[in-house]
Amino acid sequence: MRRLSEQELDQVKRAIAAKDLTSAEILMEIYDHYISHLEGFESSDFERQLTELEEQWISSYCKKLQYDLEKSISSSLRSTQWQVIKSYFTWPRFIFTISIVVILSLLVNLLTFKAQILLLFGLPIVYLAGFALFVNYQNRERMSPIRNLLDKHVKKITSIFNSKLTVSIVFPLHFYNLFLNVPRLFGWTEMIPDSILNLLSIVFCFLMVLHSLSIYEAWKIKSKTALI
Repeated sequence: MRRLSEQELDQVKRAIAAKDLTSAEILMEIYDHYISHLEGFESSDFERQLTELEEQWISSYCKKLQYDLEKSISSSLRSTQWQVIKSYFTWPRFIFTISIVVILSLLVNLLTFKAQILLLFGLPIVYLAGFALFVNYQNRERMSPIRNLLDKHVKKITSIFNSKLTVSIVFPLHFYNLFLNVPRLFGWTEMIPDSILNLLSIVFCFLMVLHSLSIYEAWKIKSKTALI
């Protein structure tokens, strides 16, 4: 085994950058494979071995790996979150779930519609936004060494796991405008009975709380095995 020279490392980075990949997970997998393979040969064999690696790891193959990883991570996150959600309806967690519904029902009947928006919807939204910021800050710290290693050669480097997780975290926020602003825009809040509004508030807020708790647990589970 030998250590590659700076010039050889630069050639490896340029070869990987030419594949036009953005996934930090795939980029580092290829980089580590190239380095470990090339270190097993003398410098006189470097060019030939690098060419052989390039023939094996062609751009289309690497992009398929990236695409497959995106699908796998998305599916795995959804599956894990769904398993967590189902656990809230099994004993003894079911008691906790019922308690949330009871508390929300009491609050909805005590609060005005504006107060419901501020408290019941505002808090989950603030939590999700804060959680998304925390996850992205943590990802930035993890990505820093990778960007320092490849940034001069690869223009855009992102973590697929972090990207998919962030999308999952903020997913309910897209329904915030649909549920709260659209009815108000068309004046439907004046037409809908308070009992219906209260029921909708309970359901929507319960789903927000359920999502907030389950996506956090899913993150804790999946982050332990995430490549980056």
